[in-house]
Amino acid sequence: MRKSKKEYSDVKKQRLCAPTDEIFFSYQGEGIYAGMPQIFVRFAGCNIKCSYCDTANSQKISSKTKFLTAPEIIREAVKLYNKNKKATILPKFCGKQRLKSISITGGEPLLQIDFLKEFLPLALQEGFEVYLETNGAMPQNLKKIVSLCSIISMDFKMPSACGKSFWKEHKEFLQTASNAGKAVFVKIALTKETKLIEIVKSAEIIKAVSKNIPLILQPSLSKDKGKLQDIFLFRSIAAKDLNDVRVMPQMHKLYNLK
Repeated sequence: MRKSKKEYSDVKKQRLCAPTDEIFFSYQGEGIYAGMPQIFVRFAGCNIKCSYCDTANSQKISSKTKFLTAPEIIREAVKLYNKNKKATILPKFCGKQRLKSISITGGEPLLQIDFLKEFLPLALQEGFEVYLETNGAMPQNLKKIVSLCSIISMDFKMPSACGKSFWKEHKEFLQTASNAGKAVFVKIALTKETKLIEIVKSAEIIKAVSKNIPLILQPSLSKDKGKLQDIFLFRSIAAKDLNDVRVMPQMHKLYNLK
């Protein structure tokens, strides 16, 4: 029997809900899987305010934010997958030929840790592999759900852009992901304010965990973009410590995709 609006509202109040900015299908625009089709679930709310943030609408929870239960998000993700039929990714580290992939992003998704502990098992039951996009500043929360993730895309946040350093948190976060055997890579947004010492420090932290962890340097495409010679210098310096350092702008920004 179909529930009335009041009965549905009462049921929803008893379940965990997450502030959800949007759920959509697009192509991954960043990192080592750029160009692959993917479903995205973007949560609202963030614990860091970066000068270059490209998802400012999801930084805070607003009156337009939807509060959705885990089953509601799963239903929408499945609907998008069935509609597109190509919402898959080919992660070379995961040992499988073809996977349904769902990106958990934000904002900062690890702020919704209690919700994720309910949501991620449901996603796995539906056959999705979890692609976590995070600022890497909440290692204790990662430990609670790392076993449920397949791919971890971790941003290093530079003090020049965020007004605060997270070196200790980043190292612990990276160690947690690596120790769990997850496919992890690091991204650093480059602006005209990015300092060489920040790149040196980042490379040292990554190397201390594993020099095989890929590092993606993402030059800004906006008015805060840095000089080309600086970008190439940053790459050459990091490559002295790491085996895989790439310069890759955000591809979705070039084509005005989500």
